[in-house]
Amino acid sequence: MVIPEEEKLTVDEFLKAIAGHDGRFELVRGVAYAMAGAKEGHNVICSNVQTALVPAGKRKGCRTTSSDTAVQTGQDTVRYPDVVVDRGPANATALTASRPTIVVEVSSSGTAVFDYVAKLREYQGVESIDTVLQIESEIALVKVHRRQENGTWTEETVEEFNMDIHLPSLAVSITLNEIYDTLDVRPRRRLQVVKNEDTSGM
Repeated sequence: MVIPEEEKLTVDEFLKAIAGHDGRFELVRGVAYAMAGAKEGHNVICSNVQTALVPAGKRKGCRTTSSDTAVQTGQDTVRYPDVVVDRGPANATALTASRPTIVVEVSSSGTAVFDYVAKLREYQGVESIDTVLQIESEIALVKVHRRQENGTWTEETVEEFNMDIHLPSLAVSITLNEIYDTLDVRPRRRLQVVKNEDTSGM
């Protein structure tokens, strides 16, 4: 489907259109799309991550905000990560993060594929972003994407609850225990293979 140019919005038009609107939207290549509502587990994870990152962010002169802070990932694309760490100049009236450094997306079964592909590429294209955390809300799993000094990105999958996830730009670590605190979220189920004992000698 090709959307006529005259029906597309600029970033400024989009931000003005959603001001005071009850629903939540993202701008993708000039088109505003509604965002699905979140379950309680999703919201608890966002709150836990903020609680863990806010003190470290303050020590570094950063602000850690929730999903109401926009990140412009392209000329006509605006995303709303679940958590944003912004190290740009403080501006109480800003509608977008001026220098996002860490973004967090909490996924569910309905959004994981899209978040892991489209949004990840967009975030990696933002020069100031050095870390992207993709957190599953229904199983204990976090994918950590880090920008290296040469500009390439590495990916790490964390499933152990006590393993430190290092966030160098904030000089802090976070664990799955903190991320999933108060939630009954379990690791991915693994296949248990029962091998028959060799009875050939009997």
